[in-house]
Amino acid sequence: MNQKNRIRTALMMSALMLAGCGTVMSSVECGNTAVTVSAAEADYDWGGFLKKSNDWFGTSEAIKIADECIQYQVSGEGGWQKGMLTQHTGDWAHSTIDNDATTSQIRFLMRTYAQTKQQKYFDCAMRGVDCLFKMQYQNGGWMQCLNTPNTYHAHITLNDGAYVHVLNIMDEMSRKAGDFTAVSTEYQNKAAASLQKGIQCLLDMQIKVNGRLTAWCQQHDEHNLAPAGARAYELPSICTSESATILTFLYKYAQDHPERTDIVTSVNAAITWFKKVQLNGIKFVTQGDDKVVVQDANASPLWARFYTLDTEVPMFSDRDGGVYYDVAQISKERRTGYAWYGNWGKNVVGLALLDGTPVAEPEYSGQYISRLVLHDTARSSSWSIQQNLNVGSKVFGDREFTVVTIPTELVGAEYVQPACDSKSYSKDLAELTAASDCTVYAIVDMRLIEEQGISPDWLDGWKQSSEILNISNTVAFYIFSKELQAGETVTLGSNKTAQNVVNYFTAVQPRAEIVTTTTKEVTTTAAETTTTTNTEATTTATTTNTEATTTAAAGTETTSQVQNVLLGDVNCNDNVDVSDAVLLARYLGEDTDAAVSAQGKLNADCDGNSGLTADDVIMILKYVAKIIDEF
Repeated sequence: MNQKNRIRTALMMSALMLAGCGTVMSSVECGNTAVTVSAAEADYDWGGFLKKSNDWFGTSEAIKIADECIQYQVSGEGGWQKGMLTQHTGDWAHSTIDNDATTSQIRFLMRTYAQTKQQKYFDCAMRGVDCLFKMQYQNGGWMQCLNTPNTYHAHITLNDGAYVHVLNIMDEMSRKAGDFTAVSTEYQNKAAASLQKGIQCLLDMQIKVNGRLTAWCQQHDEHNLAPAGARAYELPSICTSESATILTFLYKYAQDHPERTDIVTSVNAAITWFKKVQLNGIKFVTQGDDKVVVQDANASPLWARFYTLDTEVPMFSDRDGGVYYDVAQISKERRTGYAWYGNWGKNVVGLALLDGTPVAEPEYSGQYISRLVLHDTARSSSWSIQQNLNVGSKVFGDREFTVVTIPTELVGAEYVQPACDSKSYSKDLAELTAASDCTVYAIVDMRLIEEQGISPDWLDGWKQSSEILNISNTVAFYIFSKELQAGETVTLGSNKTAQNVVNYFTAVQPRAEIVTTTTKEVTTTAAETTTTTNTEATTTATTTNTEATTTAAAGTETTSQVQNVLLGDVNCNDNVDVSDAVLLARYLGEDTDAAVSAQGKLNADCDGNSGLTADDVIMILKYVAKIIDEF
């Protein structure tokens, strides 16, 4: 991302946050995300590090941490302890996948290698991958800690997403995708085999009650795959937290591999089980220094952390290892010190059941698109063709994000409204055929390219614009274009990753109507009118804007009232401060409560270019921050 676009995005986000224009998300998407239970040690913020932009991994700070990863790699094993700086003894002195260990260091080192090309980081990461191969049993499961036989650390662990973290690494390596584009073919093949063994182990471990598949335990015995206990208050059970993570992974995999009817069966059974054990009408709340269950008919659904293996009812335990069926029966120390209830099933109960039958690829058509053939059939209900792309247009069929700022070349376009969740589909998304000579635009989350360093190969030959488009969750998009003849087809490929990005979308403009528009508001005192001149190709049109020309008797502003321009003073209070940037950002975002007068619009146009855009917001913020002395 060039510096102008970085400033534009950062300051636009600042203005939107100050304006309170809805929730501002820095991650791939917003929405309802289930709580993840984690007890990770905090000597390194791996989660925070792995959200940073790709270029950060070439900084001195990242290189220092990468060197420490090499220093603290467990000798003779290749993995890392949980809490890299913490002195551990016994079982915890060995390599582990618990608390995000080993998998996080591998990803960190691969990203540092991608930026620095220093072989030592790649080699260290591959030693970590070799450790993951060593930690996998023949039955496909991964142990919690290496070289800890006959302890619960030798069990196959699903705790805190550890198993899925390893599966995701094997999946990316098997496709040479994401953080693992540089791996050898040998490692790619080993990862593909490891992935399939890991998935099969999940299917084999899925708990049955009276012959019916349910979900999974936190850990399973490494020999017979039965549910296994860990700490005294973590007994063999059906566990919702870990099962939700497993189910999410398998669901996406099944969508991409509908031929795997065994996975489809597993997924459908788990979704059905989550619906069966959902708890309604209660809340688990803090009262003073305690936590209690209270009745509330309007409460959102909850799930207990653990369910019994026979009757599938909520179960609780204490440090005595006993089984209780009411959280009030356990000690206050355990009642307040553990996540006994949560919203872990919140997302998975909304998943549609999969039938495993190949689905005919749906087709859509529009005015300029004669045929759109969708390959991601599982999400077809969230795809459509829409008209008149503009500020306020909804971008995705499965999200409420809308366009906030839009380049002129895209205004009024016909556009493909895709499913945002199609970002995880690993194959080509669709084929688009033009009804007439046109320009097709791919509007791509800039984080995919700038922060993750991914440039989808299907965009080769497309022309990148200097403009950007912003949507309401503060994501900014690059714009690529390609000319098509009538009847010509173009492939809309994979987003390449679902990590920390949203999906791209596409738009189409007819060739004859592609124009470059320049709009300039000029106030003339003689005729007391505002003339707006639009240059479209070779045609010039003059219109009269009555907004600033209505007589004073009507209670509106006259032309004479908008003569003295104080650049940046959007709210016309004779002062320029951050509230002016906030008001303009809200106005550009079509906040109906953000009224800007005719005088305010003249004051707001302060970036040296005609028309109100996000650049004017940036100029005001730069002025307020004293980055510039004048407009």
